Amino acid sequence: MSSHGSQPRPSARTMSAEETRALQVVRRRTTAICFFVVAIHGVVGLVIVADVIARQGRQSGAVILVVMSAFLAIGISVAVRAILAARPVFSWPWVLLSLVPSAAGLVWVL
Repeated sequence: MSSHGSQPRPSARTMSAEETRALQVVRRRTTAICFFVVAIHGVVGLVIVADVIARQGRQSGAVILVVMSAFLAIGISVAVRAILAARPVFSWPWVLLSLVPSAAGLVWVL
């Protein structure tokens, strides 16, 4: 018989409450970053499409797309703060920061 069969298996180590909280923070941050990176493409994409439409002479449609990008940016900001379990979920400084791409797009389109 092999010597491996007679050795006791090491027991699974349980995590402490502090380690569990730290792991949860890392999970939330990783999820928030991944969500943001994927979702921000929608905001930038709407601004780029608004520019294309504005070059075709359809200013009103371009402005509507930029406004849509602003609402999407606010939604992304709120969702990221919710993923991070940050309180309050709706925070004016973060909302204003999230509107920067849309504001730049509005200046670019007009």
